Amino acid sequence: MTVSEQNTPEQNDVLLDVQNLSVEYASPGTTPVAAVHDVSFTLRRGEFVGLVGESGSGKSTLGFALTRLQKPPARISGGRILFGGRDIRELGTEELRRQRQGGFAMVLQSGMNALNPVRTVGNHFADIFAAHGHVPRESRDARARELIGKVGLDPEVLKRYPGELSGGMRQRASIALALSLEPQLMVFDEPTTALDVLVQHAVMDTIKELQHAEHFTAVLISHDLGIVLEATDRVMVMHEGRIVEDAPSRKILDDPSDEYTRMLLSHYADPRAKTISIPGFVDLGTRRREGRSRTDVTETVPTVSERDSRRADAAIVVEGVSKLYPAPRRGQEAVTAVDDVSFRLEPGEALALVGASGSGKSTIAKLITGVEKPTSGTVRFGDTDVASLKRRGLRDLRKDVQMVFQDPYAALNPLHTVEYALTRPVMNYTKLRGQEARDRVLELLETVGLTPVEQFAAKLPHQLSGGQRQRVVIARALASDPQVLIADEPVSMLDVSLRAGVLALLEDLRERWGISMLYITHDLLSARLVTENILVLNSGRVVERGETSEVLQHPEDPYTVQLLDAVPNPARIR
Repeated sequence: MTVSEQNTPEQNDVLLDVQNLSVEYASPGTTPVAAVHDVSFTLRRGEFVGLVGESGSGKSTLGFALTRLQKPPARISGGRILFGGRDIRELGTEELRRQRQGGFAMVLQSGMNALNPVRTVGNHFADIFAAHGHVPRESRDARARELIGKVGLDPEVLKRYPGELSGGMRQRASIALALSLEPQLMVFDEPTTALDVLVQHAVMDTIKELQHAEHFTAVLISHDLGIVLEATDRVMVMHEGRIVEDAPSRKILDDPSDEYTRMLLSHYADPRAKTISIPGFVDLGTRRREGRSRTDVTETVPTVSERDSRRADAAIVVEGVSKLYPAPRRGQEAVTAVDDVSFRLEPGEALALVGASGSGKSTIAKLITGVEKPTSGTVRFGDTDVASLKRRGLRDLRKDVQMVFQDPYAALNPLHTVEYALTRPVMNYTKLRGQEARDRVLELLETVGLTPVEQFAAKLPHQLSGGQRQRVVIARALASDPQVLIADEPVSMLDVSLRAGVLALLEDLRERWGISMLYITHDLLSARLVTENILVLNSGRVVERGETSEVLQHPEDPYTVQLLDAVPNPARIR
């Protein structure tokens, strides 16, 4: 038997063979920036592989290259991509279009951005069927209904627009659209980013069931090693454009060979554990019991600068609050977003507001800041009834109560420098002008750990990392010297190694400045780290409340248990 005959069965089992692939970004008049360096690996038929790494590691660039979806200024600068033995780098536009049907497909990160907002979901299927011609005209409606059913959606969804669907439903629709090409290879690029833990868990279950039933090869791209380890059989870890580790999931968990992989694993913990410790943090409950501050435990994360600041002296009191919205469509019932909710946020307290998407968390934040008025009940800040405030009163309220928003990429104007973004609120809420206002801006940057301050003041948002942008958003919230911060999912879009820094910043502000914090999240681990008390919301109602560590270690409500069970936990694969 010859060597080639010996290798034939193994070669026939390989669907994708990537050899020394490099990708760079080359804009006119600039030096090319290498994003993927000399990467080689193979994917076998029916294999489910994870590709994990932090923002900027090159994982999404690699995913786009594998499916030939990269666009200028990105270009493949070297190597080969053999799909079924054929180098797809050599395919022309028409050949590539034909190859996609029955070949490869990609599910993009944001379901809303991946779908045309003015076309119904059914129109999207019709467009694909018409472009590729692989489904007879008379069978297209039935095929679309079949595909949408495979991802657990009702056929009624085909008549609806993307804006009428939840985040999880949009992501499922995107998966069904990719599946309509009957691909042998599916690349999922961050399919659960910014989804709450329950929806995230459901979407991942759908992906795993489809992969098993349809027998396609799958690549799951994510910055969340916990999700990847739970879902896949093999994991490739990417760092600075290179694959630094490629091993079975169990091997990655039990005996990682690369320091970067060990760092990623170190940022995971079970919210139900008696004591939680990740780099930069020991949970608040443990520190309180031991009488220690965060900086007594670790100083691996920069702390806020020392300065005189008024400490919070007014409580936020929510009493019997309900909020109803009109029916979204004729014939439907009104939507109850918040249902008879009551709680107090005491001065200097950190309170977590936890629940899945649609539980009413963000609506409560809008009621506290006066953006919305309650249908019934009262919201008070100190002696002030928030619902009674007019324009001037709301301005005064927002000097004291500031928001930190979820998405650091959307929260900053891309055309304005950091200095401009911070100068506006400084001038709006204080009497500072000119050099005094600039000095205050530089002080805010130092407060949030962005040094050297002069360099960061001159930067535009696209020149900052996700963690740095979120620090700028926090600095902007601090510009009015507030008593209360409402942090709405402040770390949900950040890499695990960046989350600890932002959480440490929020905790230091509370400890050193005496700021009250309402921490809105679906991330139970971060809630355990930085809050002392917790409210669990389900369908607008409070179903459980108490000390954070006690509630998460000994949950009483089935919904709280469901949230905890859905948290990605690498150790589960044991």
